[in-house]
Amino acid sequence: MDSLTLFPILSFAALVVGVSIALFARRFPSRGWVGVVLLLVAAVAWMLIEAGESSRSSSLPMSMLFWLTAPIAVVYSFRARKRAPDRLPALAAFVGSFIIGGFFLFMLAGLLLWIYEVFTHAA
Repeated sequence: MDSLTLFPILSFAALVVGVSIALFARRFPSRGWVGVVLLLVAAVAWMLIEAGESSRSSSLPMSMLFWLTAPIAVVYSFRARKRAPDRLPALAAFVGSFIIGGFFLFMLAGLLLWIYEVFTHAA
């Protein structure tokens, strides 16, 4: 299996793990600063993904980190807005979750298109 097919498969696997963890986000204690930190980790990972070809060594780990943390950060920030004792960081995380959510939807469309192209050309 070459890197062209390995990249979307591992990214999709990280996405599935991230969404699975996000489903259990309501069991975590709600803190606004945790939501901000999760959003910052997702934003830095998105920023460090190399544009263009995925042959760079940093693209795969940063892509997997983004796919893992973005759903967790968005869901956690939405839940922390209502329950967190520190309201200002929770509100900042809530607003930031819309930005990361936009990046997430943009990357999701690209990932689905890439998976479609890889598996239609492989057949």
